[in-house]
Formats: sequence, C-alpha cells, structure tokens
Amino acid sequence: MDDAIIAASGECQRVALLNFFKTAAFPAPFKNTDEGLPVIHEQHNAAMFGRVDYNLNAKNQIFGSYNFDWSKNPNQTFDVPTYGTSANGIEGPSHIQAVNINWFSMLSNTMLNEAHFGYSRETRPREAIITSSAPDTAIGFSPNFRFGQPFFLEPKVDELIYRSDIRDNFSLVKGKHTWKFGGEWIHTRNSQIFRGFFAGRYIFDSVTGFLHYATPGGTGFGPTAAECADGTFTDLSMLTNNDTQCPNGSAFTGGPLLLYLQHGPTSSTETLDQSGQSSIANEDFSLFVQDTWKVWRNFTFNYGLRWDAQRFPSPTIAPSKTAYAGDLSNASFPSTGFLPNQNQEFQPRVGFAWDIRGNGKSALRASWGIFNARQNMLTQVGPITTNGVQQEEIAAGTCLFKSANVCQQSSILGPAPTYPSIINATPALPFQPGVTVFSKDYANPRIYTTNIAYEQQLVGDYAMYADFTWSKGVHLTRFINPNVGTGFTLPTVGQDTVNYVGQHTVFPDLGDITDTVSSAKSLYRGVTFGFRKRMSHHFLFDANYTYSVDKDDDSNERDPFTFRYANLFNLAAEYSNSDRDERHKFNAFTVADLPWGFHGNVRMQAHSAQPITDNVNGTGTGTPCSFENSLTRFVIPTGGGAAVDCGRNHLRKDNAFFTFDFGVDRPFHLSERMRLIPRIEMFNTLNNKNNVNPLSSPQLFDFNGFLRVGVGDPRQAQLSVRFEF
Repeated sequence: MDDAIIAASGECQRVALLNFFKTAAFPAPFKNTDEGLPVIHEQHNAAMFGRVDYNLNAKNQIFGSYNFDWSKNPNQTFDVPTYGTSANGIEGPSHIQAVNINWFSMLSNTMLNEAHFGYSRETRPREAIITSSAPDTAIGFSPNFRFGQPFFLEPKVDELIYRSDIRDNFSLVKGKHTWKFGGEWIHTRNSQIFRGFFAGRYIFDSVTGFLHYATPGGTGFGPTAAECADGTFTDLSMLTNNDTQCPNGSAFTGGPLLLYLQHGPTSSTETLDQSGQSSIANEDFSLFVQDTWKVWRNFTFNYGLRWDAQRFPSPTIAPSKTAYAGDLSNASFPSTGFLPNQNQEFQPRVGFAWDIRGNGKSALRASWGIFNARQNMLTQVGPITTNGVQQEEIAAGTCLFKSANVCQQSSILGPAPTYPSIINATPALPFQPGVTVFSKDYANPRIYTTNIAYEQQLVGDYAMYADFTWSKGVHLTRFINPNVGTGFTLPTVGQDTVNYVGQHTVFPDLGDITDTVSSAKSLYRGVTFGFRKRMSHHFLFDANYTYSVDKDDDSNERDPFTFRYANLFNLAAEYSNSDRDERHKFNAFTVADLPWGFHGNVRMQAHSAQPITDNVNGTGTGTPCSFENSLTRFVIPTGGGAAVDCGRNHLRKDNAFFTFDFGVDRPFHLSERMRLIPRIEMFNTLNNKNNVNPLSSPQLFDFNGFLRVGVGDPRQAQLSVRFEF
C-alpha cells in the first residue's frame, strides 16, 4: 500500500496505524500494543462517612464528621474515536480524608457564634494505562489520531494535597437589623512530581509523514525524512534552495515532525524527578460584614462588604538565579519573577427583596455585587518550575531550528529523536530556554454582576417568574508569548494564526515565554422566563427558558500550555462568542406522588449548539468564512488576495443537546423503622445523539487533561435498591 492510497482514506490511515503499532520493532522498554481494543470506562469507588453530634449544654453544640473516599478509575482521560487504546490513563487509586468540626454557641437570645475547623488530605496518583506503550504521539489534522502515554502522565504523577480551614461567624439581631461578620483562613499545600514530557511528546502533520519518520531505512525514512508539497518524501540533506525545495522541484513543507517536546534536568547532580518536583502553598484570608435590614414589613434590604486575599508561593529558585535573570532590569520584560500577591480584593454587595403589594403574591428582587476568583494552583506551578534552571525544555521539529542556515532539528542544535526514543541530552542550561512567568501587574479575575428578578403568583400554587442577569468579567486570565516576534505578516495560505517576524528576538536569550496575564474580559447577558407550581395535590413542576449571549476574548483559563489567540498584536480581534455560549436553553422537571404508592420524576433539558472557529471538514469552496470555506480561521479568497480573518468562534458546532429522563420508585415498609425502596431510572430515553465536541481546535495541539468527542451518552437504564432504617 503506497502513500497516496493511505492519504486518500481515513479508514486506510486507521488500519495502517493499527498495523504499525502491532508490528513495529520498538526498542526496550517500549512494547507493541493493540490500539484498536475497545476503551472500557470503569469507575471503582468506595466511601465511608461518620458523624457525631454532641450537646455540651443547652447553649453549645458540637458536630463532628469524618469522610473517607477511595477511587480508582481507568480510562478516564480521553474519549475520542480516533485515539488508540493506550492514549488513556488511570486516575488513582486516590485516597481522600476529611475531618470537619462545627461549634454552635448561643451566647444570648440575640447572639450566635458559629466556629468551623476543617482538615483534608488527598493523595492523587495518576499514570498511563499502558506504561510500556510509545510516548504521546499525535498525528494529522482531519482525521486526528493519538496514541501512547498521555504526556502529562508519562509514566505517572505523584500528588499530595493538604488543606486546613478555620472559620468563625458571629450573628447579632438588633431591632430591624441582623448583623453578621466573620473571617476565614485556608491553608493549602500541593506537593507533586510532574513527569510530563519526560518521555517526550511527538506531533506529526500526517499519517504518511509519521510512518516515514517512524520507519527506519533509506531516503525519505527515519528522523531525517523531509516532506514535499506533492506528497513525496526525501532527505533533509538533499534539500536545495536554502532548504526550501525538494530534489524533484516541489516545495519543502517543513514536515513531517511538526513539534517534539521533552523536559529534563539541567545539571548532572539533578535527577529527573527533582526537575519535575514542586511543593507550593497558598494562604487565603477572608473578612466580611453584612446586614439584613427589615426596612418595612414588605421590604428587606441587604448590604455588606467582603475582603479576600490570596498569597501565592514564593519561587523556590530566586529570580536572580533563573534563566531570565539578565532580563529583569529590562523595563519591557513582563515579570519580576514573583507571583504578585492579591491583597486588594474588596467586594461590596447590595440587594433587596420587595413584596410590592404586601399580599405575599408578588416579589421583586435585585442584587449587585463584585466577586473575585482564586487563581488555581495548576497555573501557579509553571512559574515555580519552568524557570530555565530547574528544568530543561528541549524542542525539535523536522526543520524547526537552523544552525548556520542548515536544518538542525532540535533546540540543543542536534538531531531530532529517533521514534519512539527521547533525545539523549547532556544535562545543561539550555540555549534560549522556554520559561513561564506571572505578569508584574497580574490581578485575580473579577466579576461585576447584576440580577433583577420578578415573581408573580397567578392562582393557587401556580406562579410565573422572569429573571435577568448581567455579568461582566475583567482581569480574566490569558496566556501570551511576548517573545513571539517583533511583528507579523498575514498568512498566504489557510491557517489559524499570523506569521510572526523576528521570533525570539525581543528577548534573544530566551525561547518562548508563557506570560500569565490578566487582560482578558467577558460579558454575559441572559434572561429567563419560567412557570412553576409548588408541591400540592401530589405534584410540583418547574419549566424555564433562557436566552443568553456570552462574549469574551479568551475562554481559556486552565490550559497554560496553549496560546489561543490568532495575533498577539491584535488581541481586540479575539472578542467574540465565548466557548460556553449557548443562546437557547430549556429545562423542565416534575415530581409527583403516583397511585399505589409510587413516586416519579421527569426531567427534560435542551440547549442550542456552541460556537467553534474552524470547520476542518469543510470543502474549501464558497465565500470566505462561510461554513464550507472556514477550514481555518484565516482564509485566502478564491483567486488570491489578502487573507481574511474570519474571527474567533464565528461558526456553530453540531452539538445541540436534548435529553428526556425519568425515574420511578416504590417504598416497601418492612416495619415502622425500616423500608426498602427499589428504583428504576432512564436517561436519554429518546436516544438522541447529543454530539460531544472539544471546545478548542484543532485537536492536534490540544493539551487538555481530558478530551471527549463523538456521540454522547446513549439511552441508559439504571436499577437500584435503597435500604433505610
């Protein structure tokens, strides 16, 4: 079977790859794998809970509880039809223990104190499902294939989390006012060894390119293979015209290896595990005061102020000793090397509830407030370890790097790896290392929210309501690369980003800089109309419809490995539909007491499709930015001309959602204190396909820790029996 036949059919590509992984002569410790086996998603979980309530005296009560949870879940990483069996991981076995103690004290008839203490300990090991399989290997755009150990699990991750929480609230009732104030301190420590990229991550442009690169022997095979625009292959040493042309006159495309990444130690005294080790702590402080003021019998006013602070960990290696130490004196360098503590999070909030006619049949409610979010520890650990000194980052590609104007295939000016091995590099401080930093003016995300709601009783137990929400987000997290270049040019072929000029020349001693900034923004506006009935005459129900518009200029907050913008020099062009935007949503449920002692509930949920930027399955025909001609974000008009930026998320996926679920149970009383409750539940009763698509594209460069595509959950039935005593 030749290259043309394989490239012409997605099924041929799949079969060729399955045969390769079954029969390839892999060096030890890698072993051949059957990548076509079904992926069975298992969930093993056991939990234990205990609680003790103790009355010290008439005014003091103590409640204590202990939770223990054990879980081990194989194949919980990827659920994608074109991904191999080995492209998955095992979550666990994790052990979660939590102790909570609450102390309620009635100091007087008008004063109450609530004290809380909590402590939890979590172990979260994770590893690849087949630790002897090939390293993480992504292949092709449409279709996209992935095999081997997920890079973030290679071969395993050890993680331990401790958290302690101390909180105290004091309430005072005085006249028409109910005052409440208090504070909280949360200490969190995360210790882990992250072995991601230790075994490398390979990204290839096509299936035929991968097969040529991964198969040794002859011109056009092995790690020196070079791909030509006409689909043929040659050797890098045979390129002409400044490495731009193949011997047959066809243009050299730069493939087949688009990107290879590998991490490792920077000195001979440092082990691999030490290079990926981190132990970071967060300190969260909170103070608040609020008042519920009963102004009139039918009007209640709430107001208050909350202050939060998040103290980030200090670098384990002083900024003056990192790879970017020489850039700290440069005013244009984005960071000081530290993670800026967040101490100015003041959040006023007000609201009211008004029974307009004073007859208990109508209610107007409104609120406004400021809410700050915490920054997650996944984002924090990057600047702690990726400083160019603790960990070396090696990158490679078919012609990603050049030396003396000749294709050198890795960032350490040596050959790219022979698949599936890694680059055998002597530990050393890397040339132009990639680093991760927090911007010197970074601020935690902040949300301004306004809500207005009105509810009116119609007759008896029936009521209608309307609700409007306006929410504006500022200081949202975005990851940028300020060393991407000094300028840009528009692409001359279809692609998702511009072409940058002067790459790595802004800070020439560094490679890519992942700068954690807070320049993103969002705006959500939604209105809900609903109809409900409270429980009476043996049933209740609620049905509501929401129309909303959700906009932002960056929907990524948890993937620090990916830059999501098309042009760093024009971030304003990113403002568009959010990844989360669903214009129409409908929800309904009912609970009823049925004849002969049965109880039932019915649930229905529907929402419209989410947006996406590219349609990789398009035909490339029609007007630019149409559904068929948006294979990439930048489209070249028919007949040539300047590239057209179609904009982010200008299309809609085929992932509209609808499900109809129901459940029925029937209690059987065994005695006055014991009963048995069998129950049957049906999910997605109508067996709707409910397509699942990733929120980012293309999948080839997706670094998410979980990815699911394809058809959603089918019709499922569940039987259970509960024993109460």
